[in-house]
Amino acid sequence: MRAVARLIARFRRDRGGNAAVEFAILVPILLLLVAGTVDLGFGFQRKLELQSALNTGLQHAMQTQGKNIPTTGAVISHGLTRFDDITLEVSAFCGCASGAEGCQTTCRPGLDRYATASVLMPYKTPIFEVDMELSATFELYVGKAQ
Repeated sequence: MRAVARLIARFRRDRGGNAAVEFAILVPILLLLVAGTVDLGFGFQRKLELQSALNTGLQHAMQTQGKNIPTTGAVISHGLTRFDDITLEVSAFCGCASGAEGCQTTCRPGLDRYATASVLMPYKTPIFEVDMELSATFELYVGKAQ
C-alpha cells in the first residue's frame, strides 16, 4: 500500500506533461475558431461580389438617369452569371412631397426620379454548411423627371 501512495505522490509532483495536455485541450477550440473565421470570410466574399454587381448597375443607372431600367437589370445580371438561384428586382419610381408614385417608363415632370435594385441569393457556408440568404440593395436618385 505504501508503494502505491509513493507512486501517486510522484505523479502528483511530475509536471512534464502539462503543456501537452493543455495543447490537446486548446487545439480543437482554436481550430474551430479558425474554421469559423474562414467560413465567415467566404460569406463576406460572396456578399462583396453581389454588391460589386449592384454597383456596376448603379453606375449604369446614373449614366442613363434611370431611363433604361431593363438594361440596368441586364448589367447587374451579367455580373451575377456565375451564381445560381439569384432573385433580382430592378425598378424605377418617382417621388415627391406626397410620397412615391409608381412609374416604370415615365414620370410626371418635376418629380424626383429614383432607380432601385435588390439581389437575394441563397448561400450555404462551405465548412459548417449553414443555410443563409445574402442580399444587397441600392436606391439611387437619378434626377428630376422632365
